[in-house]
Amino acid sequence: MRRFVFIFSLILFSGGLFAQEESVMDTVILEEVSAYGDYVKFQTGAKIEQISPKQLSVSQEGGLEQVLMRYTPIYIRTDAGGLSTIHIRGTAADHTSVMFGGINVNSLTLGHSNLSNITTFLFDKLDLQYGSSAALNGSGAVGGAIYLGQRNSWTNGLRADAKITYGSFGERMYGTKVFVGNGKWESVTKLLSYSTDNDFKFQNPYHNHQVSNPGPVEDTQHGAAIDNKGIMQQFNYLFGANEYFKSMFWYEDSWHQVQPNMQQNYTYTSSEELSNKNFRAWVEYKNENNRLKYNLGAGYVHDKQVYDADESQKIQTDRLVTDFSLKYPLGKKMELKSGMKFKHIVPTVYSYSDSVIDYEQHLDFYLAWYYKPTKRLKATVNLRQQFVTDYEVPFTPALGLEYQILAGEKSKLKAFVNASKSYRVPTFNDRFWGNQGDPDLDPEDGMSYETGVEHNWNGDWFSSKFRTNFFYMNIENWIEWRSKGVWVPFNLEKVVTKGVEVMYNSHFDIGKFASDFTANYTYNPAIKMEENRPDQQLIHTPKNMANASYMLGYRAFTFFIDGSYYGKRFYDYAINDEQLADRGSLDAYSLVNCGLSYLLNVKDQQFDCSFSANNIFNKDYQNQRYYAMPGINFRLSIAAKINVINNNN
Repeated sequence: MRRFVFIFSLILFSGGLFAQEESVMDTVILEEVSAYGDYVKFQTGAKIEQISPKQLSVSQEGGLEQVLMRYTPIYIRTDAGGLSTIHIRGTAADHTSVMFGGINVNSLTLGHSNLSNITTFLFDKLDLQYGSSAALNGSGAVGGAIYLGQRNSWTNGLRADAKITYGSFGERMYGTKVFVGNGKWESVTKLLSYSTDNDFKFQNPYHNHQVSNPGPVEDTQHGAAIDNKGIMQQFNYLFGANEYFKSMFWYEDSWHQVQPNMQQNYTYTSSEELSNKNFRAWVEYKNENNRLKYNLGAGYVHDKQVYDADESQKIQTDRLVTDFSLKYPLGKKMELKSGMKFKHIVPTVYSYSDSVIDYEQHLDFYLAWYYKPTKRLKATVNLRQQFVTDYEVPFTPALGLEYQILAGEKSKLKAFVNASKSYRVPTFNDRFWGNQGDPDLDPEDGMSYETGVEHNWNGDWFSSKFRTNFFYMNIENWIEWRSKGVWVPFNLEKVVTKGVEVMYNSHFDIGKFASDFTANYTYNPAIKMEENRPDQQLIHTPKNMANASYMLGYRAFTFFIDGSYYGKRFYDYAINDEQLADRGSLDAYSLVNCGLSYLLNVKDQQFDCSFSANNIFNKDYQNQRYYAMPGINFRLSIAAKINVINNNN
């Protein structure tokens, strides 16, 4: 902890270093999204931020968990063997929607996504929403949302990007992107291969010689290899400034060994494995040439998981999705949006009985109202009602308000408030898994409240943003699987998660230097409440988290450093007050990463060479109990941007 505080202080002090006006580096500030889609415009008061392009480029190896752990105040529960889940504001993994176009790509059987299987390299944009967005995104968006996006540049010519990375423990990444178009139509092809052996050394205290050698012994991790491949194909056509057709076809082939815990690793013989094949397609036509604007989208998702190469244990779902919406301005100060979404889902799961479920259909109706009566005041209202085959879903409203307290030329201060209802329909596994699922489970039903202030300063050579959010969520009928001889799901009484988030970032431009600094802190008590048991913090949920990052650019060089701190996490529950004080927990830990890159320009072609070191203090820690994590490790990357044909010249 003291080491992290020292690094955090060093980075904070360095935030005042000089910067340049024409920098080779992109801004690394976690900017609030203000114009990146209707999910921003129609959610006034919601906290929505964007990961910068530079942050994405630094963290393209592996899955989304890499960039989220380094640059956001979000807890990622992960091991070293290819399994990572997200927990925003103390909520569970299945409380965050992962949006790809108009599709929530979360598994319909598990309810969440394995972030290790969503490769960052395939995406150009990553927006994060903190807090409920169920009135906009539907079931499951209780704690937050991830928006996976692409930047359409409408290429006029032919250009290609490529990246090669080699790292410690057999890490390898090969990626390429090819852009071709004539300024109207565009084809974008992205290919990726990422793998790692994960054969790192660690100190293993759980060995077979405790009597003769009570201390830990050096061990090598076995059976935690990862091999992911992905392709993203886009075909787009621009009819005009306000009319376009876009399509995205995404295929992921993800394989990983199930990492053995430390006890199993010491006497390792073999590993189980998981294979996932996922195909997602989304096509969309948007026309905003007239006062009545409309958007039509359609998608298809095929998810298949096979455990230990045994096809008889296949878990597969197929779904068709359609979405139609209309927008109409009501004068200059108001806009109304309405629409409907339909999903047809067919599960093919070895443990489901055909007599219980053959298919399921979802139909959503939604209405959104945007109102800006003055230059300083904005308000939005969202209403949503979902209908599910043989299931009752609650009505879901949301209200947001924002007021500009100070609107100077350089200094702006605003206050905001947001209240929204949320819900989650139980997953297919919750309802239909063998004899353990319960079709009579109630849907999770929550209320989320949020308020805070934000100050922005934009000077000639310095800009900064400071934001504080206070949030409170009350989630009733929280679904939890618990062992009662066999594992079964049931509804808890409720969970209350609350806290405060503080964010600061700044950017300097002076001379030939560029400097960017970000810092986040989260305090998050998340309390489970149930009858005949004491109130207690949820497992795998730290109360305290903090991170900071700093980038300094000088001419073609960029130095970057970031650090993260995660507080104590409990791994079991107390059943009475006597056990409450002795709950098992994992120690707090901090990690620091750094690196250096050099951008070389050769006849209008760019080559970016970078070297980075992760966990530079070789911290021995556990994110999950009994599972080893890698110590210090290194990466060497070379990225190229090649303009083959540029018709803009």
